[in-house]
Amino acid sequence: MEMQGQSNLNSQQLSYEQFQEQIKQRQQQEQLQAQQALRNAGLDPKSQQVQQVVQELYNIERELKLAENQLQMQMDAQKRQIQLIQQKIQQAMAQVKSSLASQPSSTASYPSNNYMQ
Repeated sequence: MEMQGQSNLNSQQLSYEQFQEQIKQRQQQEQLQAQQALRNAGLDPKSQQVQQVVQELYNIERELKLAENQLQMQMDAQKRQIQLIQQKIQQAMAQVKSSLASQPSSTASYPSNNYMQ
């Protein structure tokens, strides 16, 4: 869990590509350490295969988390764009209403002028 916190910190300080490269290097290092630990423990090839599958599953999980984070960032950016467009539409509508309200309506002004005479 601490690694996730560190990863989040790193992702904020580095570009996405740098962060991905850092994660890849860390994964390779962890995989090498895991393989060395298995050799040191004298585990059989079957156990090593299981360990490799487990390591690959962890790698896939990390990739999914990275993809999810990237997708969330894209969705947030698109949401901000939509909100800006909505604001522009509201401003344009307010300007139209304001200009319509400041122009006297031809049908409304004539009858009142006739009554005043």
